[in-house]
Amino acid sequence: YYQDYIYLICRRMKVSHHDAEEIVQKTLLKLWQKLPETDCSNFRRFRAWLCRITGNQVKDFYRSKNARQEREQKSENNNIDSPDIEKIAEEEWKKYLITLAMERVRNSFSAQLMEVFDDLHKGLSREQVAEKHQLSATNVSVYKHRVTKALCAEIRRLESELG
Repeated sequence: YYQDYIYLICRRMKVSHHDAEEIVQKTLLKLWQKLPETDCSNFRRFRAWLCRITGNQVKDFYRSKNARQEREQKSENNNIDSPDIEKIAEEEWKKYLITLAMERVRNSFSAQLMEVFDDLHKGLSREQVAEKHQLSATNVSVYKHRVTKALCAEIRRLESELG
């Protein structure tokens, strides 16, 4: 569950794809080493701890990168403004839960129903979607309600399971 989440945090902190993958591996290794001595019963505390470890790995990466650049270019040290890691982590967690829930819910509905929901999500009006799929506007609203209800239930389930 957490590998993609860690990756998203790294990417939001302006780390390249390949470097983010390396940082994810280092973070997971660090988690694996520290997990036996960590109380994981509180999901919020666990996520805060995970966020701190991820942030430290990213900072270490930038320090190392800066040191290499200094040696190579013998230039002045660039101070990197580190973004608010907790804010980024919380935003990415919400997006991650929604994406994960959507992946799980998608298989519960027909392809047409999901196309209707996706079109609404893209910003098309209820009337435009109804015309595109040859449905009544009422049916479009009902489809949207069904998917939204299932999506909200899955998000709640994931939140209780993952914190």
